[in-house]
Amino acid sequence: MRSLDRINPFAKLAAAALLTACGWAAYDALTAGIVAAVVLAIVLACRLPQARGYFKIVGLVGALVTLSWTVSFAFNGMPLAQAVDTALRLAFRLIATTGSFFVAVETTSAGALLAACSRARLPGTATLVLVLVVGMIPLMREEFQSIGETQRARGLELDRGPIFKRVLHALARGVPLMVQTYRMAEMIALALSIYGFDPKLRRTSWRDIGWLTIQSDFPIQPAGKTT
Repeated sequence: MRSLDRINPFAKLAAAALLTACGWAAYDALTAGIVAAVVLAIVLACRLPQARGYFKIVGLVGALVTLSWTVSFAFNGMPLAQAVDTALRLAFRLIATTGSFFVAVETTSAGALLAACSRARLPGTATLVLVLVVGMIPLMREEFQSIGETQRARGLELDRGPIFKRVLHALARGVPLMVQTYRMAEMIALALSIYGFDPKLRRTSWRDIGWLTIQSDFPIQPAGKTT
């Protein structure tokens, strides 16, 4: 975990993009499944604190994607074997995409990404977008967990009962999460507006100012005299 924190954020994002591209370039379900298995093995080897929740969510979403797309393809006249293969390929692509970027984002802090963007001399708007995305994902996850705890306190059984019932309860958590996400976005936009952020203006960099400015034109006063 600590060794991953020291890796350049852009290198991790590039590796995640490469694994995602391999998953989407797979021509059959078996190849896509191998890529997804490699990604899941990487997630498991990283021992991230949030890995357990990710495995639960990705298993549920993968099953829903496979089932829904199989029914949809078969209903539109596709042979059942081909429908299952296509649906599994889509599910494995989803796992490869989410798993690779899950590791990249969870092992990258906003400060490390900001420092990497500064070293790369990225434009201010691009830096702001990247830092906000990386910073918002942990906030959304914490808000999702807080919503679940609130619903449990009110008597809603989220982890018990039939799988279909748990899926409905999980989807019900998405509505307040979406509302809270819009609120956070509005607060960030308001804060940027208050502080006068304008993407059209080129902001001064610390490279233009320098780390240390020494002012040497102060008049030298004799000891004991003031002005």
